[in-house]
Amino acid sequence: MYQTTIRKGRIGELLVIKDLLEKGFDVYTPIVDDNGVDLVVMEDNESRKVQVKSHDNPSKSLSTSVEVNTRLCRNVDVIAVPIKPINCICYIKAKEARRAFTIAYLPSLSGQKAGRNWYEDYLEFPWD
Repeated sequence: MYQTTIRKGRIGELLVIKDLLEKGFDVYTPIVDDNGVDLVVMEDNESRKVQVKSHDNPSKSLSTSVEVNTRLCRNVDVIAVPIKPINCICYIKAKEARRAFTIAYLPSLSGQKAGRNWYEDYLEFPWD
């Protein structure tokens, strides 16, 4: 079944909401999403604005990473990326993300290890 971009995005948001609720955070969704804020996460009266960057499952069976375009993530504190092939959510501090951010979830086919952003380093929600 064909899924629209809106449907894929909503599925990604729901995956992130589930993960954050299981981690014990309070999660709120805005009524209108025209500023790039998909979720507001609360803990101990502090809040963080989150944008979820969903993507298709890699079309190539040889894919070892997910590339995330972060150029429009100006109004948020955290970028959340569901990585469906390994069933996890990665959380990136928006101020540290470059225009395109790649998250590796399998070893590179060429054996490259240096300079890769591994998903294990982004599993915790950042508060600082």
